Amino acid sequence: MLEIRNVSKSFGGLRVLENLTLTIEEGKVSSLIGPNGAGKTTLFNVITGTVPLDDGEVIFMGTGITRMPTYRICRLGVARTYQRRNLFLNLTVHENVMAGTFKDATSLKSKREKVEEILDFLGLSDKAQAVVSRLPPLDMKLVELGRAMATSPKLILLDELIGGLLSSETEAICEVIETLRAKKYTIFQIGHEMRPIMRTSDHVFVLDRGCTIAEGSPDDIRRNKLVHDVYLEAGGDY
Repeated sequence: MLEIRNVSKSFGGLRVLENLTLTIEEGKVSSLIGPNGAGKTTLFNVITGTVPLDDGEVIFMGTGITRMPTYRICRLGVARTYQRRNLFLNLTVHENVMAGTFKDATSLKSKREKVEEILDFLGLSDKAQAVVSRLPPLDMKLVELGRAMATSPKLILLDELIGGLLSSETEAICEVIETLRAKKYTIFQIGHEMRPIMRTSDHVFVLDRGCTIAEGSPDDIRRNKLVHDVYLEAGGDY
C-alpha cells in the first residue's frame, strides 16, 4: 500500500533520514520503533507532506505523493494522529470528529451518522457534547483517532497513540487497534513501549539514526541482538 523509496531528509547539517526504504502492506498493522531522535516522526511528516524530503520517493497505492500537498494526500486516503495533542480544544468531541468528515462531499445527515458510528465504536457516545479541553488523556487520544477515522482512510498513521498512559488505558488502546486490525484497517504506528507495540503489530521496523537496522515479525525483533543493544544503549525499556 505504501512504499518509501530511498528517502533522505536533513535539517541544516543534521541528517535525520538516510536513504530509507520500507514497504507497508495492506490490511496489516506495521510499527516503527527506535530511540528518541531516530527519525520516526520526521518520516510521518514526510509521508503526509508536512515536511518536504530531500531525496527519494513516497508512493501510496501506486500514486507518487512525494511533493503532493497535504490535503490531496488526505483525499487519497492517508490520515494521521499526532504525538503532540492536535485537537480543536474549544470544540466538542462530536465537532472534532465531524471535522474529519468534511473531506468528502456527503450530506450532513450521512456525516452525522458516520460520527455517531465512530463515537459508538470508540466508547465516546456519552461524551459527544463534552468540550475536548476537559477530557482526560485517553479520551483525547480516542477523539484524535476518531477524527482520522472520519476521513474514511485507507491508511492510518498513529504517532505515539500508545504511550504516556496508565496501564489500563494502554490496554484500552490496544483493544481498539486489535479491533481495527480485525476489520482489515491498514495501520502504520510509532511507539516506544515495547509490550503494547509487539502485541498489536504484524510487522515491525526498527529505526536508528535515520536508517532501518532491523525488520520482521514481533518475535524476530524480540530475538534481534542489535535491536537489544540499541535500546539498552539509549536507556530504553526493552
